[in-house]
Amino acid sequence: MKFFYKLAAKLLKYYTPKETEYVREKQMLMHPGESGAKLTEEYFVKKLGTCLAVLTLGLFLSLIIFAADLNDARKIEDNAIARNDHGGGEKKVTLDLYRDGELFQREKTIVVEEKQYTENETEQVFDEVSKNLKSRILGENISVDHIDRDLSLPSEDEEYPVTIEWLINDHEVLDTSGRIKDSFDDEGGREVKLTAILSYGSQTEEYEFFIKVFPRYREEEEQLAHDLERYITEYAKESAAEDCQSLPGNVNGHAISYEHSMSHTWIYVLFIAALSAAVLYTGRDRELKNEVAKREREMLLDYPEIVSKLTLLLGAGLTLRAAFEKVAMDYKMRTFGRRSYACEEMLITVHRMKSGVSEYEAYLDFGKRCAVRRYTKLGALFSQNIKKGSVGLLNEMEREVHDAFEERKANARKKGEEAGTKLLFPMALMLFVVMIIIIIPAFMAFTG
Repeated sequence: MKFFYKLAAKLLKYYTPKETEYVREKQMLMHPGESGAKLTEEYFVKKLGTCLAVLTLGLFLSLIIFAADLNDARKIEDNAIARNDHGGGEKKVTLDLYRDGELFQREKTIVVEEKQYTENETEQVFDEVSKNLKSRILGENISVDHIDRDLSLPSEDEEYPVTIEWLINDHEVLDTSGRIKDSFDDEGGREVKLTAILSYGSQTEEYEFFIKVFPRYREEEEQLAHDLERYITEYAKESAAEDCQSLPGNVNGHAISYEHSMSHTWIYVLFIAALSAAVLYTGRDRELKNEVAKREREMLLDYPEIVSKLTLLLGAGLTLRAAFEKVAMDYKMRTFGRRSYACEEMLITVHRMKSGVSEYEAYLDFGKRCAVRRYTKLGALFSQNIKKGSVGLLNEMEREVHDAFEERKANARKKGEEAGTKLLFPMALMLFVVMIIIIIPAFMAFTG
């Protein structure tokens, strides 16, 4: 992604997204005190880089599909479509139909079956296939008179579209796939009859032949693995009453040692981690939006308590600045409780006033930084108080307290209604389950 991130960074030098200011404001809301420009740049670089990567992949795939469609987009001459040859399988062709030279139906799919053999041709094909069956099934064996390696029983012919089914008369020697069973140990060999059933369409033909099977021949490594498995089983039985299970140290003249196998779980974990990272990254916009919405909800939740404290302190005779600082410092001194975005903004405002910013500007900036209607109005009210004096401020604050608590109650009722709406689907699902439980037994009893 570094290439796409670099490309996105270069593009952003010549193009400024319309929502830049909006994102910068939201980033500043969520990260007060940090560089909004840097946060915004990183946000858009990642967002645009991801989009460029997806578009590049989509363009590449689209070109491949377009080239394939362009190759197929040709007019049908003489109203005939070439079939696939024998064994080529059916093909689906999507055509636009024209009536008297005008488009009549678009994108109609027609299934064109492969070319079929006649009955006589099928018999000849069966004869051709049967001639090569004996040599094809041998696999690594030299002759049908001495089979000591697994057979290769094909399910279809390589040259003709013929399916082959195999029947074996002695399953103590061979399994259905032609593999010699490990339990077969007759050194003198045993004769086995194989029946090949050839099929093409509705026509079938059976061919029988005999082979002689001997115990499986094993290469050195295969024999070692087989004997090792046998020794492990024997050692396990012999040491069943001991604290530890013994393992063979020497098999067929080879010294055997053991190590714990490494698990490949880390690969799956890495894959899941990469997939999770991709999902988290693509959901960054929604996460930012949800964080801002959560901040606004919590600030509105804190608003009645803050204005109530300010009103109480103003009524006790404190100046607006002293009351504002008191509420902010009380939050700073507490050692537990959830984070309060509103009180943090108040603390920033207090520090700005102590650093020399006028109260008028500090309160106005407080309302703007909060970016919530209630707090913007409160900041404007405090600024007006600095300009016009504190006459009537207490009455305004008391009305604000009343309005805030009324709005809080309205929000509580709204949340209750939303919770009730969310419960409708689970309730409907439960009703459906109950109906199924009642109806199915009744239906079964009726049909019985």
